[in-house]
Amino acid sequence: MKKAILFGVPFVLLLVLVGWRYMQKTETVAKLTQRSAQTKNGPANVVLGQAGPHRVVKSVEAVGTVESPFAVELSPKLTGKIVYLPDEIREGYTVKAGQLLVQIDPAETIGQVLQAKSQLAQAQSSLVSAKYIQNPTNVNVISQIEQAQATVNSNRADYDQVYQNFEDQVHQAHSVIVDAQAKVLAAKAATYNAEASLDSSKASLEDAQAKLNREDTLYKQGFVAAQDRDDAVAAQKVAAANVKVADGLVRSAKQAEVSVEQQEKEAQDAESIVVKTGKTNIRAALEKVKLAEAALKYAKSNTNQKPAYDAQLKALQAAVDAAAGNVNQAQARLADCNLVSTIDGSVSKRNADRGSVVNAGNSILEIQYLKWLYVTSAVPVEYTGIVVKGTPVTMTIGSSPGFKVSGTVTELSNVADPQSRQFNAQVRIDNLSGKFRPGMYAMVHFQVSDVNYPVVVPREAVKTATDGTTTATLVDSQNVAHIVPVTIGQQDTNSTVITKGLEAGDRVVIRSYTPVKDKQKIVEGSKPKGGKGKSKTTSGATDAATSGDQTTKPDDQTSGAGGQGANSGGTASSASSTTSGTSY
Repeated sequence: MKKAILFGVPFVLLLVLVGWRYMQKTETVAKLTQRSAQTKNGPANVVLGQAGPHRVVKSVEAVGTVESPFAVELSPKLTGKIVYLPDEIREGYTVKAGQLLVQIDPAETIGQVLQAKSQLAQAQSSLVSAKYIQNPTNVNVISQIEQAQATVNSNRADYDQVYQNFEDQVHQAHSVIVDAQAKVLAAKAATYNAEASLDSSKASLEDAQAKLNREDTLYKQGFVAAQDRDDAVAAQKVAAANVKVADGLVRSAKQAEVSVEQQEKEAQDAESIVVKTGKTNIRAALEKVKLAEAALKYAKSNTNQKPAYDAQLKALQAAVDAAAGNVNQAQARLADCNLVSTIDGSVSKRNADRGSVVNAGNSILEIQYLKWLYVTSAVPVEYTGIVVKGTPVTMTIGSSPGFKVSGTVTELSNVADPQSRQFNAQVRIDNLSGKFRPGMYAMVHFQVSDVNYPVVVPREAVKTATDGTTTATLVDSQNVAHIVPVTIGQQDTNSTVITKGLEAGDRVVIRSYTPVKDKQKIVEGSKPKGGKGKSKTTSGATDAATSGDQTTKPDDQTSGAGGQGANSGGTASSASSTTSGTSY
């Protein structure tokens, strides 16, 4: 009996509970049915917006990656053991340019440096010894050459002086001959004149004698006076005296002529002696010059040894240079044992620890520059000439909510990837705060246009049918809904540009709790959750809808606005856009 009671009571209670639950559900269904009937026949509860002018910024959306402009891998040039690498130098450690970070064991390299320096010292010693031996020989040869050259110069000067004296003496002797010849000519002329004067005097004497003979005959015959005969006698005596004088002058002129001719001969003899003596002296001086030149040539022949000495010195100098080069190479290898940072940055990866043996070229540390970074993204080639250096950019870096950053395109690739048909664009961002990291994800919006459209509505206000036609629900002043066809322009996830079918100021249904029929009365409810603007009541208050930048997502296709009652999906096309602003 007790067992029956124990099992029966819970069963009864369960039946009662089920019955009560059934009655509650039946009552709820009845109420919902009643409310649905009332809603179907009553006004629709909606959220309204207003069409109006709005600024639409069209942008191309691309996925970007934050990258460091300078990334350095510290790798040794030599294979060796790591003897210095502090434990604190790990991922995230900040380094400065020039800071020593890693050292490879330098013991072997130090030995190579010392060996190279020893070889350099030996080569330098050999060069110095060769120069020491060569210098006295060079000095002796040069001294002999200089002495011989001085003798040649002196003998040439003597030769020039002898030749000049010869010419002067010959000139003087010839001048004496010319003077004597002139005197001979003058003496001959004087002799000629004296002989002519003698002939004239003789003629005058003959004439005076003839006149005297005639006067004497006439005087004897008594035809002339004695005085006439005396005059003829006197004239004959004068003429005779003149003949004697002229004859004396002729003899004197001839004697003078003989004297000057003798002088001319003596002058010619003197010139001949001068010429012979001078030529002898010239030959002697010339022989001295030739002997001195031969001595000079012999002295210079000793310099034939100099090219051999010079070649030896050059070889020794080349050995010194090679040894010095080996020292420099060894010192460079010693310097290569120390790995220093070439940039200010942060360690992004550590691949080895102290005590490890690393091969040449293996990365030990990776360092990235972080004071400013690039956001690199790929842009389709169809935007060539549209996305250019200086194009405004807005970016969201990192996961939600992410960091909002604005900037401009700073670097642009001139070559597109032949596989993806895209080219890289880079935007420089400051990172002094250190909040960005290379490798972070970024959504990048390249602004390609900025237009104010006269009629723009929230995207939810437009419906797209399966056949592609678009409509909007217009609400008149009597709060009656009218479904009207519209032509749309640019649209994004928040806004749609109306090019035909609506005018600025028209009220449209943004969201409804039940489907709105044509010519159905409406009543405005609360504004959409998340909206930035004000809802519009039937009294005419201004409405605004949530909006943002119009974004183009490459390789997407335009989809229509979703149905009323929910924010329609549909991503942008290869030119989908996001509207910026807060009111319509």
